[in-house]
Formats: sequence, C-alpha cells, structure tokens
Amino acid sequence: MPIYSEGRVLPAQSRGDRNIANASTAHCTAFTVLGEHSGTRSQAESYTELCHQKIESARSDVADIQEQVLFTFGRQNEKRHFFDMLVTKASGERIAYTVKPEARLKSGRHVEDMRTIAWWVQKKGFAKSVRLLTEADIDRVALHNANINTAMRDTDPEAEQAARAVASRLNGAVPLNQLTQQVGLAARGYRALLRLVSAGELAALHSEKITHETLVEWKGAFQ
Repeated sequence: MPIYSEGRVLPAQSRGDRNIANASTAHCTAFTVLGEHSGTRSQAESYTELCHQKIESARSDVADIQEQVLFTFGRQNEKRHFFDMLVTKASGERIAYTVKPEARLKSGRHVEDMRTIAWWVQKKGFAKSVRLLTEADIDRVALHNANINTAMRDTDPEAEQAARAVASRLNGAVPLNQLTQQVGLAARGYRALLRLVSAGELAALHSEKITHETLVEWKGAFQ
C-alpha cells in the first residue's frame, strides 16, 4: 500500500449558503466529500440529491459544484430561493438545479414556482438554465461509476505511473483484470487503473457499470 508520509488533509468546508439539518424524520440527510485530493465537504437533504451530486461531480465536463446556493430575486430582491446545486461546466456555463421527489410534483405548484424563479434567473443572468431533477433521472450505471470515482480520491503516483505505462501501449480493448495483471501491483494497480478511467485516460468500450471485467481502451491524457 502507498505510504502517505504527509499525513491526512481534511476536506475543505462546505461552500453552501446554508446548512441543512443534521437529521430528519421524513427523509435522509447526507454529508459527503467531492472533488480531487482532500476534496470539499458537501451536504444533501435527500438521497436523491446525494446521487445527483455524485453523478454531476464525476462528469468530465463539470468544473465545479456548489450545493445549497442562495438566489435572491424580485423587484427589490425581496424573495429568496436555495438551489440544491449550482453546476459550473468547464466552458464556464452555469446550470442551477432543483431536486425534488416525483411525489412532490403531482400538485404542479412546485413546477409553477420554478417557472417564475427560472424567469428571474434568466433576467438576472444568474445561470444559463434551470433544471428539475427527480429520482427518475438517476442513471444507475452513471451512479455506480460515480461512486467508484468518489472512492478513488487517494493518489498513488508510483502505481499510477506504472498503470499509465502499461495502458498507453494498448492496441484495442482489454478487460481491466487482464490489464491489472500486466501492471503487476495487485490491488494498487487496479485502483490506479480505475483512477485512469475516472480521469478519462482509459475509457470503457461500452456504457456499463465498471467492474474488473470491463473492456477498456486507451484514450490518452484527459484534456
């Protein structure tokens, strides 16, 4: 196993504009760490929010995620709304997300409220668009792979260098377990290969849940 002589660095504090309740009798609350290296602490008011945070964080075109973001609107900024996520793409485009269970949308009131808020978001240039997410929008394959991505935060430069040297010589697609054997570092090599997948240097041949049998091909350093 790698030796972390520098010790552990705690994640940065949440950048949310409000703190969620530590517990709820109606639904779960969650606290996780997103981002590379020590990461940033993130809060979620439901399991659905947590899933969407992880999925967005794992996307290669996403540069930043902030949760519980305050948006003030109205003629005198007298109204307030907290977006569950504000996602900044690598292009600089910002998307404001609200997350709700489908059961809460049946009356139509929340959707009507969000139409008004979305109009103000456009008027004030707060974000390019406003999007509504529910549990029905969770891609289980993307969530599985995002969970792997979240777990691969610790770096092992020696193993990653060895994995990259082997993977960069690929001609076609091979299963991850075969590639792990070629790297020759057992679990360290497998974790290093998974980090290359998360970084986009290795890519699955098919859209599927990443396992040791997944066929991967070399894509080169992620741009």
